[in-house]
Amino acid sequence: MKDFAYHKAPDLKSVQQLLTEFAEHALPVAGGSNVMVDIRNGRLNDRELIGISDIAELQGLRFSRGKIIIGAATKISEIAVSQLLAAKAPALWMAAQVFADPIIRNSATVGGNLAYASPAADLAPPLLALNADLLLLKKGGKRKLPLADFFLGVNHTALEPGELIASVEFAANARSAFYKLGLRNAMAISIATAAAAVKRVRDGSISEIRLAMGSVAPRPVRCLHAEQFLLGKQALHIDPEALAQALVWDISPIDDIRASAVYRRAMAPVLMQRAIARACGGCADEVFAGKKSADEGRAGA
Repeated sequence: MKDFAYHKAPDLKSVQQLLTEFAEHALPVAGGSNVMVDIRNGRLNDRELIGISDIAELQGLRFSRGKIIIGAATKISEIAVSQLLAAKAPALWMAAQVFADPIIRNSATVGGNLAYASPAADLAPPLLALNADLLLLKKGGKRKLPLADFFLGVNHTALEPGELIASVEFAANARSAFYKLGLRNAMAISIATAAAAVKRVRDGSISEIRLAMGSVAPRPVRCLHAEQFLLGKQALHIDPEALAQALVWDISPIDDIRASAVYRRAMAPVLMQRAIARACGGCADEVFAGKKSADEGRAGA
């Protein structure tokens, strides 16, 4: 038997009060795209649903002093049409382009996609690559938490009882990109996703890099070994085989109905190469040309 109550919160103070009152039974909802599926499938019961979709403080995006701040109740469709994000955070903008379908994009929200903590959450890898922080609110206080510390496992996060994602914040980085592999273009849960954000110095070497992947581990992950391998390297002389070896230590894919672990391991470096290449301002054949040219030279010798 399903047992739910719904409370429409008129303002942020009311949300904090309701979250405190119902504690572990409270569940904030905006678009409800994941919540309704779980209710229908019987995976979710005995909750006090708190509607937050009309609260102005949780909506919209803005750019201030080099930082982008996005309210947790901001819809994915707003991300997808944002020229600000297309220019200053293309990895996130690219993820929104391939997020479900237009109907879902018009209801699903940034905070909901993160709070559900699916290993396949499309917004998680670009936001991890952009080194995003979450602003978390609860009655009587707030805290800032790096997104890298937020995901603990499948549908498991660092949110405390009575706590709410208010916004996500990150530094703008035009040199960022995202790629997704799915079974089809629309309504596809990811087989694997990859995001990259880079900074380069004048000689073209990588001075800072953050990489992240989804659907290749029990949670969205930063690819720290691959980052360390690439740091300081010339963007036009990256060895794809060495990158693939570094990624082995960052991912732990499984077999499921969408793909095998073997296939995910094979495709992970391909997606990551494309994301790095796009972030560096070229195509994969150009950015990874150094290894290819060397191999061709040896073959012709």
